[in-house]
Amino acid sequence: MRVVLFIPNSRWFDKRAWGSIPYAALILTALLRDFCEFAILDANGDNLDEEGCRRRLEAMAPQMLLISALSVEYHRHAHKALAIARHACPAATTIMGGAYATTLPEEALNDPNVDWLFMYHAEERIVPFLQLVSDNPEQARSFPGVAYRDDAGRQVINPPVATIGDVKVMVKPDYSLFDVEKYLHHRTMDYQLNSDRPTAFIITSYGCPYNCVFCASRTLSGRRIVFRPLADVLEEIEYLKSQYRIENIIFVDDALLADRARITELLQTFIERNYNLTWKAVTVSAWHLDQELLELMARSGCTQITVSVESGSQRVLDEVIRKPLRLETVPALVRQCRSVGIAIGANFVIGVPGETWEEIRQTFRFAEACDFDVAHFHIATPLPRTDLYQICKDRGYLPEDFSFLDPKFFGYGTGFIATDEFTPFELMVLRAFEWDRINFSTPEKMARVARMYGITADELTEHRRQTRRKMGVHF
Repeated sequence: MRVVLFIPNSRWFDKRAWGSIPYAALILTALLRDFCEFAILDANGDNLDEEGCRRRLEAMAPQMLLISALSVEYHRHAHKALAIARHACPAATTIMGGAYATTLPEEALNDPNVDWLFMYHAEERIVPFLQLVSDNPEQARSFPGVAYRDDAGRQVINPPVATIGDVKVMVKPDYSLFDVEKYLHHRTMDYQLNSDRPTAFIITSYGCPYNCVFCASRTLSGRRIVFRPLADVLEEIEYLKSQYRIENIIFVDDALLADRARITELLQTFIERNYNLTWKAVTVSAWHLDQELLELMARSGCTQITVSVESGSQRVLDEVIRKPLRLETVPALVRQCRSVGIAIGANFVIGVPGETWEEIRQTFRFAEACDFDVAHFHIATPLPRTDLYQICKDRGYLPEDFSFLDPKFFGYGTGFIATDEFTPFELMVLRAFEWDRINFSTPEKMARVARMYGITADELTEHRRQTRRKMGVHF
């Protein structure tokens, strides 16, 4: 059986390019390489247009096509890939997976070019499902966590019976079929993801146990954390060091620090083996940090972390967002990071229903007082199957024409939620100008942010100008 994973080109529809390694491809390689004749068509890494994809698919002649749909914002890319696939390989069975298929199956199934949706995680599931689709498609219709159209054209969506937290043995990513070189350099102003040296993205765990009102993590992964064996993580890092000469790691776990003994062992091994790597974490939970751990992180090569504080109001954190963070611990955390040489960025969210205008202003005052190396502010945006979306829908806080699939409702810089306390326009203006005021009030701060963004002073000046004039909406 010939199976091809088709990764769409993120640049289609004039969208910003995704430069991080698609980890799902590595997991699927590990799961499928010995099960079938498996190959990858990476239109993103190869920057392929429609014709280039069509020619390659015709040459590969797959019997099954797996279409990667990593986010709702890029859903059009998945549907374009399906159209290309149907034209190039009309007899192939098409299967869409990823966050979009999992959170909006009803919308994804409206595409006549998709035969199946494979929702949720692949571990312990993808092999038996593909075997059933190949040998007994009728029986495959009862497989948990998949969706399809029945003979009458009606949508059938089977609920899952397990989440990734129930997986007994995590899979070690397999790089053998993937061209990693195309993803090692990251020229972007996103300070969390940029690097001027060969860089690898690593996931050591999956899932998040918390219950933030706006987060879709529990929809995708449940509320349990599952950890990869440390031996596998270290073997992956050593492979990337020896094969690709990586010099920097970006950890993208949702809960990297949740197990104190585990993260301690990992970082001590970095030191003992003299990896001579730098690393940063896209997000860490502030309540897991203290001076001892920060010192260990710095010794092991950590240069930067980001904490998601979300609000400067304790009431909003407790009652509205539901985040287990005590604000009084944050200023000391910033000072501790600075004392050990770790840059610290912070994320905040404004415009959550239940938040007052004064509490929004309080968030900006708190961010300014903490003096983070950089502070980013996002406007609350409802994601599919989240409590935030349900609240907004039930209370009439969204525009009548709101749709998850409409490009005008993408992103975290444009407001869509309106309550008696704020309008989207007010949030957009406040966000853009407070971001500018707080992050660039002194020459030292300007230099600090330019360094984190990886740009020159002149480039930063232009970015600030465009942010003010476009009210923070660049894409």
